[in-house]
Amino acid sequence: MKKQDIRNVYTQKVTELLNQGYTIFPDTMSGHQGEIAHIDLTDGKDIYRVLLNRDHRWERGEGGYMGDTITLTIGKAGANTWVGENWDGTVWNNRLEPCFQIEWADVNNRRNHWYTTIEEGRRCQRLQYNRYRARNAGMREEVSDALKSAALKWIRKQPRMKTCRLEDIETMIRIWDDEGKRHYEIVAKGKRYTIR
Repeated sequence: MKKQDIRNVYTQKVTELLNQGYTIFPDTMSGHQGEIAHIDLTDGKDIYRVLLNRDHRWERGEGGYMGDTITLTIGKAGANTWVGENWDGTVWNNRLEPCFQIEWADVNNRRNHWYTTIEEGRRCQRLQYNRYRARNAGMREEVSDALKSAALKWIRKQPRMKTCRLEDIETMIRIWDDEGKRHYEIVAKGKRYTIR
């Protein structure tokens, strides 16, 4: 689903309400609460807001979705809505009584945004994470002398290694495990150390 598809759904929902006899109610449409777009409609008694909002979702744990979301909400303005005489009424987005709501995950590929269901967004993120982990899993590489000299400070803090020199470091290898985490294995003066 692309941005234009979301625009079409938004327009369709506004059109449905207009076809049911609602009229646009500009008295409460001033101000900005961080939303992408909103339009207020009334039937003369109640005010309904069609709201398109961007948010960030952070679901902890494996399989949770972490990223931007776009939400389309049709909500009835609550009892605390204030309507003034000079086009300066206020409908609070966080106090709407939702009648309809749909949420899309923003699957960003750096250039174009692609929108899908939250469940599909979770699946995409799991797939992306598994590919990331598999990319370097089991990889081993020798590190540069610059990194060895940085590790030398740590080695000198180990028991009986205060006089260790750069030449005493026999090998230093960077290793990625199956979960994509890296650590270093160092052999100096015949002793093996692991830095995580």
